[in-house]
Amino acid sequence: MLLIVSGLIALLAFNIEWYAFDAAVYKRAFEKQNLYARTPQILATALFSTISGNPATDPYLKELTLEDWTGTIASILPPEELKALTNSALDSVFDYLNDRTDSAVITLLPIKARLTGPAGMELVQKILGAQPACTAEQLLQIGQGLLGGDIALCNPPPELVGLMTPLIESQLQILSFSIPNEVTLVANVQGDPTTDPRAGLRQVRTLMRITPVFPLFFLFCLTIFAVRSLTDWLQWWGYPFLITGTAGLLIGLAGAPLLGFLVQSILEIYSSGLLPPILFSALRETISAVAGEILRPVLIEGLTLAGLGFGMVMTTLFIAYRSNSRT
Repeated sequence: MLLIVSGLIALLAFNIEWYAFDAAVYKRAFEKQNLYARTPQILATALFSTISGNPATDPYLKELTLEDWTGTIASILPPEELKALTNSALDSVFDYLNDRTDSAVITLLPIKARLTGPAGMELVQKILGAQPACTAEQLLQIGQGLLGGDIALCNPPPELVGLMTPLIESQLQILSFSIPNEVTLVANVQGDPTTDPRAGLRQVRTLMRITPVFPLFFLFCLTIFAVRSLTDWLQWWGYPFLITGTAGLLIGLAGAPLLGFLVQSILEIYSSGLLPPILFSALRETISAVAGEILRPVLIEGLTLAGLGFGMVMTTLFIAYRSNSRT
């Protein structure tokens, strides 16, 4: 019984550890569930938080709300660039969770490049259009800005917009420099390694990696203390293999809800505090697809074990039948 139970646990735990922390699995899940559409919101949240927390940020950027940034990013970045940015962020996050780096970042360079083009002009015009109409004093400031390189934060009359275009273009260059090249999604781990927020996750994953050792140990003990002949070996190995493999096969076919719950629980307990809420929410939506990715090898391994066990049991029965026939 211990062999069967430990075998089933190893079958699930090892595959969860192997696949649940692989960025490629989540990329396929994002593709299947069209979650790349969430990228503008993820980028906007990270950018908005960075800008809000920086007192030296250009006032034009501070005028943009989270919804403004979400709509702007969605409009200026084509789908293929949004997908590339998402994949890059996923790679960075899982490099962090897998201890390859001490931080996870998302690059903003494509956004900065787009802001210095026509999309940036539309953004500035949108900001100005959302402001109150310019006062006489602000119009004077705009007139001076045409010579001095500054724009008042107000909604100018239409006849002035054309004159302001060259100035807006120059201001966009300044705005792009005030946007960071990248935003940190997970803060760098500093100081004592024991304070690393990944420590608990690391321990759980280590235990999951070594779960195959336990059924192998029980199998070894079974062989040493119970096997005395070829028939004994076929019986003591065959039936546990058959039962474990059949159970694994059934889990592989119908265990997606249970496995999805297990994966979500692991992520919620050990990863929710490490990742930004908006990104963690997107990852949670991939659970069903990730569970399917994990269950595929469980299904194959269960089928292999069941087939091997069935063959060993049938061989045992055949040997017993031959022995009875001779007597």
